[in-house]
Formats: sequence, structure tokens, C-alpha cells
Amino acid sequence: MPRDFLIDTDTASDDAVALLMALMDPDVTVRAITTVAGNVSVAQATSNALYVTELCVRASPCSPRRPLKHSPPPSPASSKSN
Repeated sequence: MPRDFLIDTDTASDDAVALLMALMDPDVTVRAITTVAGNVSVAQATSNALYVTELCVRASPCSPRRPLKHSPPPSPASSKSN
């Protein structure tokens, strides 16, 4: 019987690989994917999560593109100066 997963991720490269592995595992059912700011912004994390689910040819369990409680702080990557 498959295990149910809720994946909370910033979907940077390491999380994208883990998400891909979970989506392709026949013993796992991904019930929801939530995205957070981390190594990338929330917008980029959500875009990456959607892209990974498209690669797996799966219906995306992603939620609307808005925070559940409040706006996220700027990601560390966006605050670096060139």
C-alpha cells in the first residue's frame, strides 16, 4: 500500500531531485506540495515544483500561488549584491 506524502520544499536542485524521486516511486502518493522561500524565492520554488511535476507527467497537487498566512521574507539569494 502506497505511503501518503505532503512535501514542503524550497525546490532548489537537491529538493527537486527528491521531489522527482517521490513522484516516480510507486510506493509513494504525493498528496500535496507546498513551497517556501529558502535557497530560492517562493515564486521560483513554486515554478520549479510545477516543472518537476510536469516532467513526471503527473497532476500537480500544488496550491494557489499565495501565502497561507503572510508574505514571505526576501530570500537570501535575492539580497546578495553583484
